[in-house]
Amino acid sequence: MYCYHCGKRLDRAKIENKQSSYALKDANGELIEIDSEAKLSYVCPRCGYLTHEDASSEDLKHLSMAAHSQLQRGANSFAMGMGFTLLGVIFGVLAILFLLLSYKTSGGVKTLSTTVSTFYVFIGMAIIGSALLVAGIINVVLGLKTKITYTKLLKDLNNKTFIQ
Repeated sequence: MYCYHCGKRLDRAKIENKQSSYALKDANGELIEIDSEAKLSYVCPRCGYLTHEDASSEDLKHLSMAAHSQLQRGANSFAMGMGFTLLGVIFGVLAILFLLLSYKTSGGVKTLSTTVSTFYVFIGMAIIGSALLVAGIINVVLGLKTKITYTKLLKDLNNKTFIQ
């Protein structure tokens, strides 16, 4: 189920597991049984808009606009993730170069010297590079997931095969 206003995907099973919509309590704390044929509306946690199962054509237009917006957010997240990944790789390559520069020759044998400043630069660049790489991969995966989800939704809306 998707919110018509913001396009957020609502998981009906999670909502019903928290508190069943068919067994509500009144002000006195007594259980009110609701018929399973009743039409329920769910409140979107992101925007507070009421979402229901039977959608009008106006609701579908709003959902299409929200899906296009979410598709753009997914593309932005993917692009930002690719940028972070590229910067992480660049920082990683520079870190390796500084690691190679921190080797010193003494008596014909190369040993790693951990007291020189190039080793400390290696440590800093390796930390920054790995953080950028992890953030980039996370953003790429989330962006792709969002793009795939909302592309399928828009395809269903355009083919008039969308069922809430």
